[in-house]
Amino acid sequence: MDFLEKQCPVCSEKFNKDDDIVVCPKCGAPYHRECYEKNGKCIFPDLHKSKKSWREVYDSTPDKEISDETEKLNIVCPLCGEENPKDTLICRKCGQILYDSSKQTAKNPYDRFKEFMRNEDAEEDDDDNTQEEKNPENDFNFTSGGNPFIFFIDPMGGVAKNEDFDGVSGAELAKFVRANTPYYMPVFKKIKSQNKGKFNFAAFFFTGGWYLYRKQYLTGTIISLLYFLMVIARYLVTAWFAADLWKEVYSAVSASGISYPGYEDIFSWAFSHNSPDELLLMMTPYMISVLTFILQLVCGFAANRSYYKHCIAKVSSIKKYNSSEDTVKEIAEKGGVNTPLAWSIMVCYLIATFAFSLL
Repeated sequence: MDFLEKQCPVCSEKFNKDDDIVVCPKCGAPYHRECYEKNGKCIFPDLHKSKKSWREVYDSTPDKEISDETEKLNIVCPLCGEENPKDTLICRKCGQILYDSSKQTAKNPYDRFKEFMRNEDAEEDDDDNTQEEKNPENDFNFTSGGNPFIFFIDPMGGVAKNEDFDGVSGAELAKFVRANTPYYMPVFKKIKSQNKGKFNFAAFFFTGGWYLYRKQYLTGTIISLLYFLMVIARYLVTAWFAADLWKEVYSAVSASGISYPGYEDIFSWAFSHNSPDELLLMMTPYMISVLTFILQLVCGFAANRSYYKHCIAKVSSIKKYNSSEDTVKEIAEKGGVNTPLAWSIMVCYLIATFAFSLL
């Protein structure tokens, strides 16, 4: 970066070709090394807090040069050469771990995620940030129980914080989702850009419980009731009618001289010796099982698209009816997951299953 003919902010002298120039790692302000060491720190803490660069505010460089310099802030993957947004931690093309070349240190994704999940109007202490930069070895290590390990997961799933999702930014969407954002953010991006979803196995296995867990209460309640009704109907029909009828068929087939009757023998006997009403009762549990499986498939295929619409609608509503200072707090409170409710549904299902299995 060329600073010739620019002035040192401390001594106001212009930089010459042979000057020893140092640059603030946070805002990019240039200094004579002696001036910076004498002052002890950057004299633009306001830029650090506002996250603006020295060039944007104080430099008289033409707009085109500033624009070209801003473009360089995007991170170029060292492995495949793909240019990624500066907030991206993993290359969106090849998955390579990225480091922001505009900074001397790279925070791990866990800390970066915690930063934008904080209230946007919270002010960070500048001295603490400076101390963090002096200890880069602590910047990318996440310690748990005394054992350091590298946290490689990008909490945004390769999605930039300022990316637009139908009027909602990526940061706002992630704040609302909160749990498992590395999965949902790229899925939402694919839905928005390509109109293609992704099968959600959690919704497939837990159906209405998953919707309630993700705070889609109306949809979750309807699906849960429908699922429970199917399960109860299957157990009741089996216990009161179907089980006895199938036992009679099995006994009749065995009495006919077939020592080890198979499914083909049993079904053939049932369809040839039982009335249509009896066959309907005998086949009802199987038909209910098929309908239950279809419901699970529908939930699996529709879950992510439904959740995307839910998140966009909720965040848009919060932004519309709340002041700017209350928006972030409201998004965090309204979003996230409802774990106690999900566990309650799970316990109720297990109790119901065990109770009806005793019939």
